[in-house]
Amino acid sequence: MVTVPAIAKNADDAKTQLTSYCADISFDPEWISPEKWQTTIGIACDKQYGLEEAKRTIQQDMLDLAGSKAKENRQATLDGDPDDLFDTIEATPALNNTLAHKILKLCATAYVGGERVNLGLGLGGKKKMPPAEYTTLCGLWTLAAGHITGAGVFTEFVSHPPQDKAALGKGNVGATLDTRGLQGNLLVKINGVRFNMHIDIAG
Repeated sequence: MVTVPAIAKNADDAKTQLTSYCADISFDPEWISPEKWQTTIGIACDKQYGLEEAKRTIQQDMLDLAGSKAKENRQATLDGDPDDLFDTIEATPALNNTLAHKILKLCATAYVGGERVNLGLGLGGKKKMPPAEYTTLCGLWTLAAGHITGAGVFTEFVSHPPQDKAALGKGNVGATLDTRGLQGNLLVKINGVRFNMHIDIAG
């Protein structure tokens, strides 16, 4: 008897199931290019291939991401940044060695390593950043964004005002016992991959 593969009902169903699968294997679909993601969704909807083949495609994407050659290529992309953003920041006293500079370097390290795109800023123990300090940090983030042209490796700098995640029903951290309260977020795209730095803010 020929086994019929499980097939997604439509593109939306495929996206939902494949996004859930990515979460199950601790892989961020943001690492998959929009074009390849659409191809994978198409595979999930194809009667000949179906969801299992689409999942195998994602597994291969995950393996490719972790490969040493891929990491070398991402480092080369950073090193060849047309905006030379890191050099510019290091030559700008108002930005060099600031927390904004540190966060950008953490995001860049995660990009080269193919790590998770949602990051958390460690302040030591359960320390939280004072609101005024976060406001200053957002200003520095905006200042750094002023040195990009839009044609470099770093694009789309965004800073969000603090949100009460618990009040929004987003207080739990996955399946852990950790909880979130007031939280700020700094975002940046590195070669098209969006990174989000979460920062706990004192209430």
